[in-house]
Amino acid sequence: MPSSSPHEHPSSNDGAQYTLAVLGFGKLASAIVRGCISTGFLKANEIVVWAQSDARMSQAHALGLKMADMKTCAQSGTALLLSIKPQFFGEIAPQLSVPANTNVISVMAGWTSEQIATRLKVKHVIRAMPNVAAEVQAAVTALSISKDCPATAREFAMKLFASVGRVEPLHESHLDAVTAISGSGIAYLCLFIEALERAAIQLGLPNDVAKKLSLEVLQGVAKSASTGKVDLSALRASVTSPNGTTAAALAVLDAGKFSQLITRAAQAAKDRAAQLGQANT
Repeated sequence: MPSSSPHEHPSSNDGAQYTLAVLGFGKLASAIVRGCISTGFLKANEIVVWAQSDARMSQAHALGLKMADMKTCAQSGTALLLSIKPQFFGEIAPQLSVPANTNVISVMAGWTSEQIATRLKVKHVIRAMPNVAAEVQAAVTALSISKDCPATAREFAMKLFASVGRVEPLHESHLDAVTAISGSGIAYLCLFIEALERAAIQLGLPNDVAKKLSLEVLQGVAKSASTGKVDLSALRASVTSPNGTTAAALAVLDAGKFSQLITRAAQAAKDRAAQLGQANT
């Protein structure tokens, strides 16, 4: 990673204090900020941003956000959203001087609240695990908030992530599992949909039809299940007639240990998240 000099992007906030400072402006942080603005939770002029790349800074500017160099940004918000790539945080942290009472909120995997608080010398850190569905305001965000966190900081974090979907308060010990399921889980589902689409094409369906059917069948199941009126096992059984077409397909998946593979994949993701955390001690 290139040196994260605070002079890479000139400061434009002239010492002003903002409601939210954002360090790192990738897809996730951008989605969160867009959600805040679209729901009216925050105004663009209440947000200051620093990003590594000029392209990302240009995107922030286009949204009407204020821009600052890295060090200034870290000092300029009542709340500070850490959306830096986890592998770079250890290098960047010593360059920052964050006021001790700042409401620090991290969406970085692999860094515990204690590790972040120690590196930044702040009193408390809220950890959040949203997923990329934040881009369409359909994220599920796990929030880990300590009991000694001030009520105002807690409320701010809840509203921040409610602007991009649903919030699920959880103990920090569960966040590696959340990463494996709702974070990485999007990739598992994408892989399955892609495979279903390829199968549809191989069975002779036109490409555009194959794509639509593969997506719409997932949407239908998700919509049915999200009502709480349909149990997935019951739904699966209802479309699986003895010795029928679905039964033939499920027999192939069972023979390939499909369910076990998903469990192993999720466990591997959880283990990797834990390893990243251990590497930061």
